[in-house]
Amino acid sequence: MTEDLHDTSHPDHRFPTIWGALGWVAVFLLLQVLAGVMALGIAIGMDKSGRDPMELARDASFIAAPTILSLVASSLVLLGLLWLHLGKEDRAARIGMMRWSRLSLIQTVGLAIGLIALGLAFNHLYATYVIPDIKVQEALRKMFAALPDTPLNTVILFVAIAGIAPLLEEILFRGLVQNALAKKLPAWGAILGASAIFGAVHMDYHAFPALMVMGAVFGILYHKTGSLRVNIIAHMINNGAALLLT
Repeated sequence: MTEDLHDTSHPDHRFPTIWGALGWVAVFLLLQVLAGVMALGIAIGMDKSGRDPMELARDASFIAAPTILSLVASSLVLLGLLWLHLGKEDRAARIGMMRWSRLSLIQTVGLAIGLIALGLAFNHLYATYVIPDIKVQEALRKMFAALPDTPLNTVILFVAIAGIAPLLEEILFRGLVQNALAKKLPAWGAILGASAIFGAVHMDYHAFPALMVMGAVFGILYHKTGSLRVNIIAHMINNGAALLLT
């Protein structure tokens, strides 16, 4: 993706490798599962209602808060591990974490708005005409709806969706996966590959095309600007706006 990452004279020139990047994605999924199971187990253990544990595990209003908190906790742990990993051999700088766009401000903003608008237009058409009777990521929507409507929960949800998720996803799927693929594939192949993995990890086949398109949107933005900072901010604004609208 960047000149530094293709410099074979650099002592860490193999970073990021495809297997290394996929390993981080696997850790991402594993931490989410482990944290979710632990949080649900603790919540069931603390329950005093006497209800059957299996019944509690199927109750969206009961599992919503523990699940959201477990996602936040696992994401923060992974961000800490990634920070240690990227702190070595100026890796963070080499994937664009420490620089702004190579384009002008007007070009960058215009490109981001245009790409995201195209992605949202596709998603609207897809949801309206391809799967009109199916809500993408319905389980997640139900969980959000079941979350008790308190100021604290609102803040936690907003921080998780509009803050932590974009930061983590951009580092993983653009900074690591897309850059690793770009060493073996042309730019378009790396963008599509990283976008497909981005869509797949959400584990909702109805949402896969829409998520892959949005992944490609951010992949193109990253390729053109060379800045992970720009991507993180654009992703945060996109998620924040979507959350506020829903």
